[in-house]
Amino acid sequence: MAEDRLVQTQQFLKGEMEQQIEQFENRQKDEPVSLGLRNKMMNEFMRKERDKRRRKMIVDQEKQTDELQRRECCVLEKLKQQSRQEKEIMYEIWRAFQCKEVICENRNLRDENYKNKQELNVINQKFKEEEMLRSLQQEFNEDIELQSKRQLEINVEYKLLIRQQNYEKCRKLVEILFEIEEQVYEHLQNHDSNQINEQFTRENNHLFEQGMELIPYKRFRTYDPIKEMKKQENQNYKQKMFLAKMEMQDYLEGTGAWSIYKAQNNYTLGNLVRYLIESQFQITNEEEQELNIPYVPFRGSLIGFAFSGKRTISDLLSKKYGITVLCVDVIINELLEYISKYQQGEEHSQVWDQQQIELGQSISNYLLEGQNIPDELYIKAIVQKIKRTFNQQTFEEIYEEQKEKCQNHIVRTVKTIDDFNEDGINWEDFHRNNMINNKPYCKGWLLVGFPHTYDQAKLLEKYLTNIQPQDEPTALQARLQEAARIVRPNEYQKVPRTKQESGVGVCVYLEMPSNELCLRRAIGRRYDNHNHSLYHLDTNPPPVDNAPLIERIQPLYEVDNLQEQISDKNSYFMTQIEGVRNWYNSFESKCGSNIQNAFISVDASNNYERVFYDVDQIFQNFLQIQVNQIQQKQQAQENKILEQEVLLKQQQEQEELDKKCQYKQVSLDTLPVKQPNQALLKYLNSFWNLIENKYMSLQNIFKGFREQREFITNYQMDVQRKFIDLINTPDEKFFFIRNFQEQYNEFILENPDLCEEDLCKEELHQRVDDLYDQLIDIIDQKRDDLTVEKSQIQTSQFIENEIDLYLLQLKQMLAIELDRASNSIQLLNDYYGTLEGIELQDIQPPVGELQLIDGDDPQVRLDKLIADTLRIFAGEEEIIEDKTKKGAKQPAKKEEKKGKKGKEEDVIKKELQNAEAVNAINLEKQIFKERVDVIKRYASQTILKYKQAADLLYSKLDEWIHYTHLTEIKALDAISNLFRGYIEKGERIQKELQLQFVDVIVNHEVLNFLTPIPPPLTAREPLSKDRFSISQLYYLIEDLRAITSTHLLIDIKQLALLLSRSSYGVLKLSPAQWMKVLKVLDQNGYVNVRQICTYLILLQSPVPKEEELQIYQAQLNGPLVSKENFVNTPAWFDEFEKVSEEENTNYFDRIIYIKELLFFVHKDENDQLATKYFLDILNVKGDRFIDFLFQNLQEL
Repeated sequence: MAEDRLVQTQQFLKGEMEQQIEQFENRQKDEPVSLGLRNKMMNEFMRKERDKRRRKMIVDQEKQTDELQRRECCVLEKLKQQSRQEKEIMYEIWRAFQCKEVICENRNLRDENYKNKQELNVINQKFKEEEMLRSLQQEFNEDIELQSKRQLEINVEYKLLIRQQNYEKCRKLVEILFEIEEQVYEHLQNHDSNQINEQFTRENNHLFEQGMELIPYKRFRTYDPIKEMKKQENQNYKQKMFLAKMEMQDYLEGTGAWSIYKAQNNYTLGNLVRYLIESQFQITNEEEQELNIPYVPFRGSLIGFAFSGKRTISDLLSKKYGITVLCVDVIINELLEYISKYQQGEEHSQVWDQQQIELGQSISNYLLEGQNIPDELYIKAIVQKIKRTFNQQTFEEIYEEQKEKCQNHIVRTVKTIDDFNEDGINWEDFHRNNMINNKPYCKGWLLVGFPHTYDQAKLLEKYLTNIQPQDEPTALQARLQEAARIVRPNEYQKVPRTKQESGVGVCVYLEMPSNELCLRRAIGRRYDNHNHSLYHLDTNPPPVDNAPLIERIQPLYEVDNLQEQISDKNSYFMTQIEGVRNWYNSFESKCGSNIQNAFISVDASNNYERVFYDVDQIFQNFLQIQVNQIQQKQQAQENKILEQEVLLKQQQEQEELDKKCQYKQVSLDTLPVKQPNQALLKYLNSFWNLIENKYMSLQNIFKGFREQREFITNYQMDVQRKFIDLINTPDEKFFFIRNFQEQYNEFILENPDLCEEDLCKEELHQRVDDLYDQLIDIIDQKRDDLTVEKSQIQTSQFIENEIDLYLLQLKQMLAIELDRASNSIQLLNDYYGTLEGIELQDIQPPVGELQLIDGDDPQVRLDKLIADTLRIFAGEEEIIEDKTKKGAKQPAKKEEKKGKKGKEEDVIKKELQNAEAVNAINLEKQIFKERVDVIKRYASQTILKYKQAADLLYSKLDEWIHYTHLTEIKALDAISNLFRGYIEKGERIQKELQLQFVDVIVNHEVLNFLTPIPPPLTAREPLSKDRFSISQLYYLIEDLRAITSTHLLIDIKQLALLLSRSSYGVLKLSPAQWMKVLKVLDQNGYVNVRQICTYLILLQSPVPKEEELQIYQAQLNGPLVSKENFVNTPAWFDEFEKVSEEENTNYFDRIIYIKELLFFVHKDENDQLATKYFLDILNVKGDRFIDFLFQNLQEL
């Protein structure tokens, strides 16, 4: 406020001063001072007045002068001040002008400096961009080097994997050698011989060639022995059936154990069977459903390493020919989107495709479970996509479409690469020339990046054309090989398969000389988010004059093509490409002299224009082949129509000529041969199938033979082991000997003087004799017991029962052979009789049925069985004894067939005239008789072997009894002499007698060389009604997991119902009782699954005390425990869960299985066990877990 007042005062004074100066100037103008003075002087009158006034004026003048001076001074001061201000203003104006000049100069200088600085900044930014680009390229090269090293490491890993596989094969080979050694040793011991049986060698050779296990049964330690046992039983069954099949083959071919005869083959029957199978197989093949794959001329597959240019080339081919590009990932995504819309209930413009829905659901289920999609689902998706994209056309429609497009197409001039080489290639013009399409009929599809493996290519071909590989037999060949096992046809020349056209058409492999080029293409890509531009550090680097572009661009990341996965994909593809090449090398496209292989490699390291040119030439040639094939097929159809027209015209002319003739001469000497119709062939083929199926049941007979041989051998070994155990049974011999020794030593200590007397020695010798007699009685009693045991073994008639079983199996074998021979002869009669015009006769039932007579002599029973077989085959009636007349025999009565009038009907049979058929029937009869004879000889040898084995066993037992008795007497004599020696010396018996001294001598001198120590039995868990076994716990836990899925809580009612049904006889409680029991664990109607599983596993174990829990927690050592650490950590329940050992049996470690189950129940997704949570579950009240669990159920 003070400053405002000061300013106002100054302005007021200034205004007043300016007003006074203005009044003074106006007064000077109106009345000058000099004029007034002259007027006063001139006037006298006025003088006085003037004087008066003068004095007054003088005074006033002085005052005014003073005032004027004062004012003048003020004015001067003001003028001076004003002049100073004007100078200041002028100075300020000058200064302002100067400043303006300076500012302008400054601005011009600044503009010039800014322009220079801007130019310098541009240079600096360009330099910076160049440096950043250089740095990016250096990092890019370093990444390439790292990825190349990683690629080499992956290749080395694949080589090491292959080497490891070879090592594994070698290891398996060594294991097989050890298995053979074990098998040979066991075989020699079981048969008590130094010679290896030829049948044993042959069976092991068959198993080795087939790659099957040589040792028939092998158990692995697991907490699921039942599942493992089923698996091993299945493997053993396959092995036994395979050996039975091989033995049946030996029987049919007369090799191996059946080399006692030279097998014959009925080639006429074999040729007939082959003819029936081939004729009916062609009919069934024609009736099979077609694949219905739409025909398109352009079909191809483009494969190669990742970033070899597949997408680029496929896009160019699609632009040029208008084809459909099929990418597997795109097809799968479309299917998943389709099934998603279907499940969400969205509206669809068309009818929902049920096949797409089922396929999409299958793929979605695999993805949701985290599993890989099977190759078959990929291929089904591809085939369905092709069917949806293209319509099914007949050949006539295909030809008309091709013809129409070729007529309406305008051919344009296309240069070749030689034309461009003459003037120097301009790649832009070269590529523009290549995009000219002169192939009008070129619709089709191109499969990109598929197939990758041999199996995928094989499966894709199956769905497109149903062509099988040349190294695998066709269904017809497999069927003929199966029938040739019974009867072989004549050797016929197998026509090698010609190369057919693949369903894919042509597979182009974009081959890269090295994986480094693919890595550079992948890693060098950069993307600008600002202008959405794509650059590459090698082929299309970003410009350096567009800063900050290089700083802004980022590497391009794709989910399907991550840098880390490229090396893995390429390494895997490198290992699989040879399989794909080998598959497609068996196919080719051919039309006349134009032949093109189905697999063609193209160098993809060139620029994309040249690569596209090479690929395009391949597909142009393929399209030309397709067009030529269509035209050839059309020409062939037209020629066939013309030939039919000519033939029809000739027939009409011949008929007209015949009508004009008076008579027609007919030659009766050459009658046409009657051919069997398809109905008959179908019947005969089904008849042969019945014969074959029934005859193949011989494998079960041979399987029974082999099992019987093994059973007899194992039984005899078991008898020997038990007899040895009986021999080694301890008795009272050692007790009496030790008692005598102690009494004698005590007598010597108490009466040392009496030992020197003869009378005392005689008494002691008498006591030794008494001991000897007592021990002799024990030894004789042991011999008598062994003799009784041996007689019981001998009278058990085990071998006789096995021989009876063997004869029953022989009866079945002879019945099968009889049925095969009779039906084969019937088959020959029906076929050749039809050719000769003979009506088919009804199949006559056999005259009798094979019966196995009773008796003690197996050879007599066998001879009777063989005689009955030959009699029934010959159609003779059985000769039975006439009870009315002694020694007289009469044929069995046969019912007479009578007609309506009671007269016997005579059936007139026409005999075959075909010599080949008659010879085939006679040969079939001869083969049957030879096989019956060889069965008789082989059976006689087998029965003799069984009897000899039994006699050998009985004699061995007699020898063991004899030598055991003899050796024990020798040992008793040695002990008696030892005691008598000490008595004569009068010394104490200081030497400690070994326990079972006599039995040890027997083992070492007699039995040790006869049989090896039997191998221990497999570990088995003794069952108990008080606790669950390991297998029961496993199934119970699996049932709980099945109904709880990933949740930890289960409804208490559902759990009670499950436990009542799955208690396995351990806890027999009703659902109501289980509900009462589970109230202890009730959590609002739910029970923790881990908690109930823990208590069921440790049902009879004691509840750990607090000190034991602390010790156990310290031993676990950590909040999370691995499986190995958990299983190897000692627990408080080890002593309570320990299972007692059984003699000659491997130990069953129940503790390990319990810990594995506990870890299986409590582990998390990382295979770790939370210690605190586990110990909280264990911390309950009670002495045992069963007491805690059943505290609410008083009756328990």
